[in-house]
Amino acid sequence: MDHHVRRRALAARLDDLSVDALLVTRLLHTRYLTGFTGSNGQVLVRPDEAVFMTDGRYTEQSRREVPDMDR
Repeated sequence: MDHHVRRRALAARLDDLSVDALLVTRLLHTRYLTGFTGSNGQVLVRPDEAVFMTDGRYTEQSRREVPDMDR
């Protein structure tokens, strides 16, 4: 899966939706955008970047599963 392409497509729509950023908190949608398989994760999508967030239990897992995103 090319999660980067999915995030880019979402970021491209933000202006059309008149929002500066979108915080994705539902785990199913977070997984769709990142590939992260843990039980706690969120993604902040902005036009110029996306940031992945999770708690300390998943530090190593997020490094492996979401290596292309800022944390």
